[in-house]
Amino acid sequence: MPKISKSLSIVLGLILLSFSQEASCSELNKTLSLVISSRRNQTGHLISQASVGSADGKVHDHWKLKIHQSNFEQGVMRSFQMTATFIAPPPLPADYELFPGVGYYKFHTTFANGFEDASLKCAQEGGHLAIINSEAEHQVVQVMFAKHPESTVKTVWAFVGFHDRKKEGEFYTIFGEPLQSTGFTRWSHPGQPDDAGKNEDCGTVHRNGGLNDYPCNGQAPFFCEYDLSWTEN
Repeated sequence: MPKISKSLSIVLGLILLSFSQEASCSELNKTLSLVISSRRNQTGHLISQASVGSADGKVHDHWKLKIHQSNFEQGVMRSFQMTATFIAPPPLPADYELFPGVGYYKFHTTFANGFEDASLKCAQEGGHLAIINSEAEHQVVQVMFAKHPESTVKTVWAFVGFHDRKKEGEFYTIFGEPLQSTGFTRWSHPGQPDDAGKNEDCGTVHRNGGLNDYPCNGQAPFFCEYDLSWTEN
């Protein structure tokens, strides 16, 4: 049986560590076992199998385990590489609104104390700061804004999940993807983003559905999202 490399063991350890940190304690056991075994059959094919288990059986209903295995041979040298990704989404929040075909969303009209506070509150609910990546999501934001007039919310901005904190003008989502790759980069007004006061490095969305840069320590309402794909088996 081929031995699993040290680097693979590290990868698997990180997978379990990240899972135990992000999972809800009320829904999941913090300790899981991930076992991968490999064998070469009579025809010379290398077969790998993986299983996930927990002591009390409390594993999320919609988890996925993706494994990619590669084998390379050059002369007498052989290398074996395996990448395993364990995906277990958080529980679906009860108070998020479903927009069919788009996702689940919640508009927090109570101001967050900055971008990080907004992001943390979304994560505590099982979601994340919304990332507008289509015209459909752009419309979702406008619909939810319309339910709360500016006269009651007292602002036209709300935090969403992008920033340019690493390098001015290079915007990334909270998942590290270039904003250009999301499919939606419409800004709220001509001249935006403008990094006003050299202090606007976090993302917001305007009532008109366009994007804007905003002070990361500023106070603003915020949009949370629960990805529709997380509900898939």
